[in-house]
Amino acid sequence: MMKRGESFDDLRIKLFKFSRELRYAAVLDKNGRIVSGGMRKGVKALEPKEEELRLMAHVVSESIARDTWDTYFGKTIYTIVRRENVILMVFQGKKQLIFITAEPTFGLEKIAIVREMLGQNIQYD
Repeated sequence: MMKRGESFDDLRIKLFKFSRELRYAAVLDKNGRIVSGGMRKGVKALEPKEEELRLMAHVVSESIARDTWDTYFGKTIYTIVRRENVILMVFQGKKQLIFITAEPTFGLEKIAIVREMLGQNIQYD
């Protein structure tokens, strides 16, 4: 769990120590800008650098689109997308999104541990 006064970069290091399968962890604002975080050292991005902004915009727009269903299903806590080459996780807070990617071998049971590690970093309503 994130301790008071701990930066997201400190937490990102802990996440990367928790699992070598985690590739990327960043805090995004509601406009898709990276506030903090980034790729694990030595890991190459799967998408070209010029697509990064479009990817972040997509993550945010998908998050906003899910909000329209809150009335019926409740607020989104997190979203998981499993693709052939990567697992994408979006943890939705009140003021920011936490976007994490992992290798396809990352076990779904580990997602609960990641969420617990994020702890107080995500401000819910």
